[in-house]
Amino acid sequence: MSGAHEALEHAEHAAHAGGHGQETSGSKAHGPGKLIGLTMALIGVLIAFCAALVGAERNELTRTMIEQTQAHSDYSSASTKFRLIMLDLEKQRGVPAVNSPDGGDRPVLRRLLRLYTDYSKERKYSKEWADSYSPLVQAHFEGAEGYEHAQLIAEIGIVLASLGVLLGSRSAWLLSIVLAVVCVVQLGRTNLHTRHEIAESSEKIHHSEEAYQELRKAHVGANEDERTVEALDPGGKLRAENEPAATAGGSEHDAVEPSNQRATH
Repeated sequence: MSGAHEALEHAEHAAHAGGHGQETSGSKAHGPGKLIGLTMALIGVLIAFCAALVGAERNELTRTMIEQTQAHSDYSSASTKFRLIMLDLEKQRGVPAVNSPDGGDRPVLRRLLRLYTDYSKERKYSKEWADSYSPLVQAHFEGAEGYEHAQLIAEIGIVLASLGVLLGSRSAWLLSIVLAVVCVVQLGRTNLHTRHEIAESSEKIHHSEEAYQELRKAHVGANEDERTVEALDPGGKLRAENEPAATAGGSEHDAVEPSNQRATH
């Protein structure tokens, strides 16, 4: 951008100088100078537009990568829970089933297998959700790159237009117009491709996230943790025994603290 601004300022000075010189040569010389100035102004607008598109795509790329990091965090959490369950299942291989006709470890084993099924699904859906961000990240990256190429083409065009003013070269001016057209074509092609990829990838992300969140809601709604605690402590007897101990511990702490304060005073 700085190079383009410098070229534009330089060309404006050159256009002024050329205009003063052309005033003495007649009205015919004014036509090309004004057209070249108009061309440079339009190319300057193209450069600013390209820069805005590049900035927008980079912002979207950053936001998408942050969301992808969150999805990967959920996948890592699901993988950790899955591996812990697998370790508990490995321990069950060495436990003899002789305490009852069905085996004393069967309730525990059934519970572990249930958790294995739940966590394997959670890991699968979270991985699909995290992986679905990759095409969107690639689309934003390619979009920013395509707009940068269009900006570079426009900057070269404005430099050629300034040379057309300085050297009075009609060929340089016409070439700058060609580059401006190429810049517009590059902008349109990049925009169409990027919009298509973003729409398709966003839909996949939405479906993957929805499936994962629905699974998580099902796990939370089933109250599996509360049911497990209730199975291990029917009626809450052990929990009730622990509550007075915790309350007593808190009272002793409160009683010791004032005595310490009095001793301090």
